[in-house]
Amino acid sequence: MEKEDIRKFPPVRIKLGGRYRVVRTVHDAYKLMVTEWPIHDGPALYRAEITCLDAFNDATPAAEVRKKFLVAASEAHLEYVV
Repeated sequence: MEKEDIRKFPPVRIKLGGRYRVVRTVHDAYKLMVTEWPIHDGPALYRAEITCLDAFNDATPAAEVRKKFLVAASEAHLEYVV
C-alpha cells in the first residue's frame, strides 16, 4: 500500500468562505486548517493539527485525523456534511 492511500479517509464536505470544500486526505485537512480556518487558536484546532503531523509521520491513522478535524470544525462553528 502506498503512503498516499493510508492518509486518505471518507470525504467531508465543509463550508468555508461561503463555499463547500471536500476534504479527503490528511494533507487536505492540514492545509485547510493552517491556511483558511476562521479561528487561529483553540484546543480542538491544536489537537487536530498535531494529529495531522503525527499522521504525516505514520504515527496516527487517517481516521483519527478525520475525527479530530470534525471536532475542530465544530469548535469553529463550521457547517460540514459527512
